[in-house]
Amino acid sequence: MPKPLISVVVSTYNEQKNISACLRSISKQSYRNIEVIVVDSLRSTDKTAFIAKKMGMRVYKFGLERSQQRNYGVKKAKGKYVLVVDADMKLEKTVIEECASISNSDSEIVGIIIPEKSFGNSYWAKCKALEKNCYFGDDRIEAARFYLRKVYLSSGGYNPKMISGEDWNLNNRIKNLGKISRINSFILHNEGNLTLLEDLKKKYYYAQNAGEYLASNIKGPGDVVYFLFRPAFLRNWRQLLIDPIHLVGLVVMKTLEFAVGGLGILLQFFHNSRTNID
Repeated sequence: MPKPLISVVVSTYNEQKNISACLRSISKQSYRNIEVIVVDSLRSTDKTAFIAKKMGMRVYKFGLERSQQRNYGVKKAKGKYVLVVDADMKLEKTVIEECASISNSDSEIVGIIIPEKSFGNSYWAKCKALEKNCYFGDDRIEAARFYLRKVYLSSGGYNPKMISGEDWNLNNRIKNLGKISRINSFILHNEGNLTLLEDLKKKYYYAQNAGEYLASNIKGPGDVVYFLFRPAFLRNWRQLLIDPIHLVGLVVMKTLEFAVGGLGILLQFFHNSRTNID
């Protein structure tokens, strides 16, 4: 029996430094029946699309944000299953094979969580990696990236209005349509030479655009706790304590992210309020 085609959709935005490594990791997968679709943002100004085309990939220019890009890529896909990744990610060799094996073993599985590890060269990148290590196995934080394509499409895919929280939002909708499973192989997220300022700028941008997610997904105190405070840190306190150098940085990072994120949400709230009054 032939193995089903699996489509890998890669959304990109000025990722010329990372796209080659990402695509090479896909081409080296132990599972061979794969197609790759790269959807480069209309905001991109670098050579990401050129590099991907040179590597033989199908490349489209579409959308301003990743939710739009991902949905477009899935619509263009031909596979039974779709895997959605970002250009600053690499896949361990057996990621797709494990996803295919689990999906084929149970027809009720519609989505698969692939655990994520971060890596990078800077101090702050290593602090971010320590944070991500605390999330392994937490279904309230980790979201599926591998989907049965027909279920993805029937769900409407990623909410195109969401710039932050879109992964969790889709995961929560998909799990009402079938089972969500998980694999052991990892996605490796390259944080590069992350600086604290870069991290806070990103957090501020996402916070300013978090309204759509908050309105749709925060329904009670438990959701607020998970969104703001992440109990995963309490469960993994031993793991944090064995790396005190980066724990200090993590505490500083999360404190400032909380402050910057809160400021972004408040400023956007006041902006929307004034707009509605006008």
